[in-house]
Amino acid sequence: MATVATAPSLTRRYAGSAGIVMASVMLSRILGFLREWTLAHQVGSNAATDAYYAAFTLPDFLNYLVAGAALSVIFIPIFTNYVAEGREEEGWYVFSTVTTFMSLFMILVVCLGEVFAPQLVNVISPGFTPAAKSQVIFLTRLMLPAQICFVLGSVLTSVQYAKSRFLIPSLSSVIYNLFIILGGWLLAPWIGITGFAVGVLVGSVVGNLLLQLYGAGRAGARFRPNLNLRHPGFILFLKLAIPIMLALSLSFTDDWIMRWFGSYLQPASITWLSYGKTLMRVPLTAVGQAVGVVSFPLLAQLYSEGKFDELNRMLNSTVKGLFLFLIPISALTIAQTSTVIRFVFSNTRLHPSDFQATGNTLAVFSLGMFAWAAQYVFSRGFYATQNTWTPALVGTITTVVTLPFYWLLVHKYQYLGLALASSGGIFLYMLVLFLLLNRHTRNRDAGRVVLFFGKITLASTVAGLVCFRLTTWFQSRLPWQSRPGALLILVVVTGVGILLTGAMAKILGISELNSYFRKMQLRRAI
Repeated sequence: MATVATAPSLTRRYAGSAGIVMASVMLSRILGFLREWTLAHQVGSNAATDAYYAAFTLPDFLNYLVAGAALSVIFIPIFTNYVAEGREEEGWYVFSTVTTFMSLFMILVVCLGEVFAPQLVNVISPGFTPAAKSQVIFLTRLMLPAQICFVLGSVLTSVQYAKSRFLIPSLSSVIYNLFIILGGWLLAPWIGITGFAVGVLVGSVVGNLLLQLYGAGRAGARFRPNLNLRHPGFILFLKLAIPIMLALSLSFTDDWIMRWFGSYLQPASITWLSYGKTLMRVPLTAVGQAVGVVSFPLLAQLYSEGKFDELNRMLNSTVKGLFLFLIPISALTIAQTSTVIRFVFSNTRLHPSDFQATGNTLAVFSLGMFAWAAQYVFSRGFYATQNTWTPALVGTITTVVTLPFYWLLVHKYQYLGLALASSGGIFLYMLVLFLLLNRHTRNRDAGRVVLFFGKITLASTVAGLVCFRLTTWFQSRLPWQSRPGALLILVVVTGVGILLTGAMAKILGISELNSYFRKMQLRRAI
């Protein structure tokens, strides 16, 4: 009876929180698009933009090395467990220990990165010319201190998530992107690509550190500096973090692999890949990240309370929801890539060849859109059960297995081969995680998830093929290479695609469609 009584409450919490996060993530994605558009407008697509994107590799690697991006999902189950056991004060003590340790450790790591940046850049961007490497080194050193803010911000957001406070953490990427845009507009005319790097540094300080300090304070965070590294809570934190630190999961290394191979390709290859992947991430993060962020604290709570049936139901419902939204979006994106690129990058310094290349990468990356979102949820399903080893091992093995495919495909198809290897690799990673997670949680309804996936994929494929033909027909009759013409085609074709997908879903008997519409109505009512 207790489980039944808590279900409506969980649904209301989930719906309201997801709405907040989705709105802020959507705003962040819009600003992320404007960030890329500003770069294309101010600088274009060339060796300088390749150097800029390559300069993120070392900072990202250091962040990954200390599990910076995963600290929030690592600490939430620990803190939630203390709260569930009525020991919240001890939870804040462990929070203080983790924060103190990570602050000192990150300062040391960043200092080492600054000193050895030339040697490290030679490893991560071996194909660049000496002039390009010098620019990568300079930009890398400028952006490295931002990682201190990202790591501390991740710890600060974890306690806000654990307290079901999602607004301020969700604003971090909004502020971050806004300052990059401002850096590009205000500084790029004077100092070129360096203006964007300055925006990265300032945005991380304001959005990821200062704002999150304020948010954690509002959530009731109590910080007392200490280095009690023998405390059981801190030892558990290390046990959960070490697998992620040691792993080379494809979900993190994919960008690094593409930049490494891309350094040997023609100039602008890395930029085309970055533009295409960024555009693919707009719907991916707006839906997938919002759902993953909100569902994780609830999954951790259900696990702490021993409610395993509810945990599986939430996992199944979450994944079906992701598939319902993202697979049709993926199909419609692939059907309209040329129009999307023209709409997005009109009035920039990009050339016709840049439009074509970026559109090709967007289409190939979109094949893996649903897999990127699903692996995000599956890995957090393991984290909620305090199991970080399985995603780490699976991710590392997937990276090793797929590396030969990156090599083969980049030699055969150049930059497009890298995009294809990326989508194929993330699908493999998602599939293995799905199978292992269902075994781990004893999920008896996994077959229904697979059936749902097949049905929505078939419905979306039919709609996508029709929309591709319709897009080609419109392009032969309208000035689609202008922004107004591209927008008109996108609106009309997307509308037709949504109606076709819905009709096919009805024909195929996808009953979940009605239930999700009812949940959306409930969310509006709340």
